[in-house]
Amino acid sequence: MSKIAVVHNDGETVSGENFEISRLLFWVTAVESGVLFVAGLGLLLFPSLLSLAWPWDLTPFTALLLGAIYTASLVATAMTAYVHRWAPARIVVPMIFLFTAVVLVVSVIYLDRFDGSYSTWLWFFLYLVIPLNALYHIWLYRGRKPFVRIPIPNHLRWVLLVPTILLGIYGLGLLISPESLSGFWPWPIDDFHGRMYSVLYMTPALGALLLYKAAAPIETFTMGLTQGIGGLVPMVGLAIVDRDLNKVDWTQAGTWVWIGSFGILFLTGVGLVLTSRSQVPPKPLFD
Repeated sequence: MSKIAVVHNDGETVSGENFEISRLLFWVTAVESGVLFVAGLGLLLFPSLLSLAWPWDLTPFTALLLGAIYTASLVATAMTAYVHRWAPARIVVPMIFLFTAVVLVVSVIYLDRFDGSYSTWLWFFLYLVIPLNALYHIWLYRGRKPFVRIPIPNHLRWVLLVPTILLGIYGLGLLISPESLSGFWPWPIDDFHGRMYSVLYMTPALGALLLYKAAAPIETFTMGLTQGIGGLVPMVGLAIVDRDLNKVDWTQAGTWVWIGSFGILFLTGVGLVLTSRSQVPPKPLFD
């Protein structure tokens, strides 16, 4: 592990360690990445096949958005397992906890929606183990300083982070009152799926908050790539799915508001990726 020092324009020096994450976190995240690979790409590319093994009934639009959620999550978990260090785990692990904890609570509340098959047992096993593992490591690494504080320039924070945080507030509202806040969506959704979908907005908002004051280049890149894919796939997927179903009213303003929300996620994600390339990398103080 390396200790670094970074000097900013105001002369502030902050040091930290980009230590290796625990083997437990590495292996759980690696297994989680494998599950997300199958679930995410399976729902996007082979929805009719994977829907047969899903623990509740899926419509084409439902499979699309769940596939987008899992594909975006795959980027974050795979990057964490690949790098296996504090950066980017510092931002990804809390995001994993928020995502899985919300899905677990919603699943318990709507237990009657599950079919009771082996996939139901696997679902609850994963959504119990993964948030517990994330919570344990949040506690384990409590008080650890960020690897390096290279704040995103103030003007870019407002452009790249604040819109995502505001969308997170919408996601929280969707969790609380899904029926009233999803009426403009391109297809009708019930309370169960509305609450499930809330994590697509809340999770990147948490990542944006964690990046607001401290952002190592790898963290900015990971967040940007995750957010960019999470915004792009739903927009493209909606057009592809509706090409066969022809159920979306493309003249409705609500449809374009929905598309616009993911457009914001996509554009800010691209902006974060580009910003990560211009961040000053840490200079080793000693090894």
